Amino acid sequence: MKTRNPSPNLLRALLAVYVLASFSFWLTGVIDMWDGDLHWNRHIQAPFSCDDDSLKIDEVRPEAKSAGLATGFRVTGLNGAPNTGKSQWAEIVSEEHPGDTLDVEFVRPDGSSGMATVTLVTKRRSPSGISVWAVRSQRFLMSSLLPLICLLIGYWVVFSKPLLRNAWLLLVLLTAPSVIWVNIGYATGLGLALRAFWYNLLQMAIAPALMFFGVYFPERSRIDQRLPWIKWLVVGPILIGAVALFPLLYLEYFAAPPNPAFAGICQQIEKMINALNLACVILYLIFTLDKLRSASTEDARRRLRVLTTGMFIGVGSLLFVFVLLPHFGIDNSDRPVDFWIRTAGSILFTIAPFTLAYVVLVQRAMDVRVIVRTGTRYLLAKAFLYVVQSALIFLATWLLLLPIFSKKQSTASDVAAGAVFLMLVVGLRLGLAKRAQDWIDRRFFREAYNAEVVLNELSDEVRRFTETAPLLETVVRRVAETLHVDQVAMLLRRGEFFHLQQSIGVSFGSNGTAMLNAGALVLPAQASAVRYLASTNEPARLYRDDPDAWYLMAGMSERQFLDTINAELLLPLPGRNRLMGVMALGPKRSEAAYTQADLHMLQTVATQTGLAIEISELARSLATEAAQRERVNREIEIAREVQERLFPQEMPQLPGATIAGACRPALGVGGDYYDVFELTDGRTGLAIGDVSGKGIAAALLMASLRASLRGVTLDNPRDFANLMDKVNRLVYEASASNRYATFFFAAYDPKTRQLDCVNAGHNPPIILRRRADGGQDAIRLEAGGPVVGLLPVAPYTEESIVLEPGDVLLLYTDGISEAMTHEDEEWGEDRLIEAASRVRERPATEILVSIFEAADRFTAGAPQHDDMTLLVLKLDD
Repeated sequence: MKTRNPSPNLLRALLAVYVLASFSFWLTGVIDMWDGDLHWNRHIQAPFSCDDDSLKIDEVRPEAKSAGLATGFRVTGLNGAPNTGKSQWAEIVSEEHPGDTLDVEFVRPDGSSGMATVTLVTKRRSPSGISVWAVRSQRFLMSSLLPLICLLIGYWVVFSKPLLRNAWLLLVLLTAPSVIWVNIGYATGLGLALRAFWYNLLQMAIAPALMFFGVYFPERSRIDQRLPWIKWLVVGPILIGAVALFPLLYLEYFAAPPNPAFAGICQQIEKMINALNLACVILYLIFTLDKLRSASTEDARRRLRVLTTGMFIGVGSLLFVFVLLPHFGIDNSDRPVDFWIRTAGSILFTIAPFTLAYVVLVQRAMDVRVIVRTGTRYLLAKAFLYVVQSALIFLATWLLLLPIFSKKQSTASDVAAGAVFLMLVVGLRLGLAKRAQDWIDRRFFREAYNAEVVLNELSDEVRRFTETAPLLETVVRRVAETLHVDQVAMLLRRGEFFHLQQSIGVSFGSNGTAMLNAGALVLPAQASAVRYLASTNEPARLYRDDPDAWYLMAGMSERQFLDTINAELLLPLPGRNRLMGVMALGPKRSEAAYTQADLHMLQTVATQTGLAIEISELARSLATEAAQRERVNREIEIAREVQERLFPQEMPQLPGATIAGACRPALGVGGDYYDVFELTDGRTGLAIGDVSGKGIAAALLMASLRASLRGVTLDNPRDFANLMDKVNRLVYEASASNRYATFFFAAYDPKTRQLDCVNAGHNPPIILRRRADGGQDAIRLEAGGPVVGLLPVAPYTEESIVLEPGDVLLLYTDGISEAMTHEDEEWGEDRLIEAASRVRERPATEILVSIFEAADRFTAGAPQHDDMTLLVLKLDD
């Protein structure tokens, strides 16, 4: 059965409760501490202290001793009321003032009773011989600032990663300083109960949290994997003991003294818990030391070395100062030397929580020696710079300012000296100091400084590339050299996949490029990493010990791909509207994590690279498109030349008549067809057609129609209906099902002026004939049948007519009659007839030219979308 993880929102709500409790404890404790320190003369000093269980005095101060109290006395009443424990004493300390008296009822060791009146004295301001400001500085640092910093770090870690178990353990451990250095203060009543509960709860939780941290950080201990019951053997009794101790704590605070038998049992439980807490610390050390040898990665071992060193210094200094030294009598905080030893031990202890925060938060830990060596040198250099600045300012003050203050009346030179002093200080702070600081930063962080310079130059350089291959090679090489990264891979989008295009240090397996050829080094556009980069347009860190959500959602093949290229950082290469590619970087040779400065510079390089890739692809696409267009234009030109060769090159000379024809394609090539050719029996064949569609396909069908017509007219047919049926079947077999043509064919006999014709769905040709009264008739030749090429079998009807002298025969396609203006107005057949009538006395060639000119004047330059074809036969008068 699969374990279900708790909701992140529920865990954040739990964190809110934890924050409220821990921060309230710290804040109220700090307020009480500073109230007691700043208004020390308003608070009293406790005259004695008692054992919590037996209420026997174990320490007396001079004012209590002078009143007759001694160690071993059991306090039974205070100010006339029975002694009920810590809560009653807390009210006295909070409400009484110096000079007030305290009536103490007691029982001596021999069983006799007594009462003493103690005059309360003012709380001690600070240990003798120690500066008040030194004590206050110590309290501010130890009890105010450092616990708050630890709390805030713990809150932030858990809020960022609520599902991470080590984050919660870290939070408990980072709460320890606030419990150690902030006490219950002057709380009374419910506030005392809540603060006491939190204080004791954390006291019992810190050691088990430390042990669990040793079990699970940075990876689970192999000892725990083999013997998981060991940790529960220790934690189980602690939990049981806590259940028994909290009732005792209640009695100590509100119902003392407890039953002696119950108190005795609880004392034994408390001793057992202390021993178990020590066992937790020992187990933590065992788990951690074992993982120093058995950790699966070098990064984990570095983290453990840093953790061990920091905890040894921090916890060790605390144990040394507060546990070991008191055995040698060094525990008297009244002596200055003891005060400073305890202060130094407390400050060193803060190394432990900061070490915990470092090893959990950073993606890759630095080696301890590198941290110590670099950090020490950097701090020494900074300190030297500060000393030099201070010495120069002191010297300028001595030479320029002190002489001014020693004079009773200032002169102009004194004003000038003051101005020079101000300029020196400003120049020193804003000029020399800043330059010196920059030099130190470059000296100690030379690699980062050089990387910034190189990558900024690279982001400018990539803009000049126009080809993708050298661009990718340059970016991959420069990034690898600058950041000391052994594996860099560049993936570019190719359709719905991102293919590996350039890489350094990426292994393709034992057979070289076999994996690449097999398509293994490919990321689909729907991969989790790609979708994350495309949606955020930000770098994605890949830390497998603490993976982000996008990695958890990745499939097995995607994870294998990321492992193959050893990816630790993924950068998007964005274009204007889509993701152009992905740059994947492996770990640095130093095993250090990528800093925010690295990410900022790499993101700038990646953005410029993505735009350069898009521009390169656009340029390549434009070049390919231009070449393709040139090739198509050339093919169209060839097709146009071929088509022009299919039209009549010379018109036959007809006795008593002239003939002319022309075709103006709307595109380079068209689907209109006209033909004039001599038949063997002396007649002249006239043909015109309009193929459906335009362009190359229409031109091919036109050529097929021409060939079919020429073929069926070789034997001088007289039956034109049968001729058109043959043409229809030939075109039908040679063309697609959606291709057809309107067609008109006629044979003119110059001897008899007889015109035999058949019309296959074409615009009816027009015969313009002059009447005797001077008018004109327009005769349309409509007899025929359906278009050719659409049906396998179609009936056709032929027609014969005898032309008269002066007749004009107009054969045209709908591109002529349907010529359009810019306002989509058609020219029409009436305007066609009118244009021909005006020049009907002229030869065919002039009639044809005049009709085209009239159509052009009407359209006024409007683009035409259909071929315009016209064939004119003019009989002499």
